[in-house]
Amino acid sequence: MNATAKHLQTINSILSKKQLRKKEFQFLNRINADHIRSISVTTDGGFDPESGEFHKEDRPLNYKIRLKYSDSGNLRIKCLHAEKA
Repeated sequence: MNATAKHLQTINSILSKKQLRKKEFQFLNRINADHIRSISVTTDGGFDPESGEFHKEDRPLNYKIRLKYSDSGNLRIKCLHAEKA
């Protein structure tokens, strides 16, 4: 299975398990799967929405999904599914 197919499978799994906001769902539908470089999901702690760094300790708002993708040749980070601690 190639990377694009794996990323699509992971996104479909996320969509079946997580309740995303409308804007997050629209983002996932809009992004080209070929541009996704990595998808990270966590149950503990969360990702910082600015830097994309993982923090194992709970913060007031924990993003549970991080996507790294290329946009016009630049690596971008998008964090999804925020949960309050």
